[in-house]
Amino acid sequence: MISRLRILLLTPLAALLGCSSHAIVPVPTTAAVSGDYVLNVTPVAGGTFTSFSGNLYISGSTVSGAFLYNNGNSLCSGQSFPVIGTINSNGLMTLSSSSFTGSFSGNTATITIQTPLDVLSGQVPNSSGTAQIAAGTGTNCALASSTLTANYISPYNGTWTGTVSSGAATGTATLIVGEVIPDTTQTATSTAGLIPVTASLNLTGVCSFTTPIQLTGQISGYSLQLTQVSNAPPVTVLVNNASTIVGFSMTIPSGALNAAGTGPLGCPTGSYSGSVAPH
Repeated sequence: MISRLRILLLTPLAALLGCSSHAIVPVPTTAAVSGDYVLNVTPVAGGTFTSFSGNLYISGSTVSGAFLYNNGNSLCSGQSFPVIGTINSNGLMTLSSSSFTGSFSGNTATITIQTPLDVLSGQVPNSSGTAQIAAGTGTNCALASSTLTANYISPYNGTWTGTVSSGAATGTATLIVGEVIPDTTQTATSTAGLIPVTASLNLTGVCSFTTPIQLTGQISGYSLQLTQVSNAPPVTVLVNNASTIVGFSMTIPSGALNAAGTGPLGCPTGSYSGSVAPH
């Protein structure tokens, strides 16, 4: 009798343990926060690749920001527009634009993003959503309701180091970045989808700066673009974000001269490339 009772009591437990080996592991998530976002829209039949790049300021359930419309085959590509919206109790962020201005008058955008964002190994935090642009009286920017993937680009703030080369010469780049994260409605919308950045750059080995050069620029989508503050013509730096390792390229044009010689602080003119990572 006791043995039979033991079997009856243990059978449900065994069943539960057997099921647990096939349990679905939830995807790690993170809350949506203020910063840089890229929305890649899935092309509709016969459509072309479309994306929106910009910044959002998120405070509780209230959201504001601005986006740039990117579509190489559209006359509306490069049009910026502010958005405002809310996050509801189910985590759905809904953003609406005011009417586009100028020759794009009357077009209005509606964007949704599901929060929280998924955090998968080797990927930037991302989620799904939708985008639609209703045509106005001016240039037609219409976009049929389409699904999208929203990617959050982590701030560049901090020190980045890596190896760069110019021809046969190889050296080390140290880039210190100060990104202005949108922290008010005004900073989120005033730059029309671009996040302002300041930085300093030092190179050693391939050439040597006696002092770091000062840079200023902006984040647009996946790219951080920087220009030397004082030199004319300017030295330009482009950093493309790919998770945590980023492509680095710098151009010192001929004519960028100072007292130290050719190029800023004595570095040869030409192209420099490599990669940098958080230090």
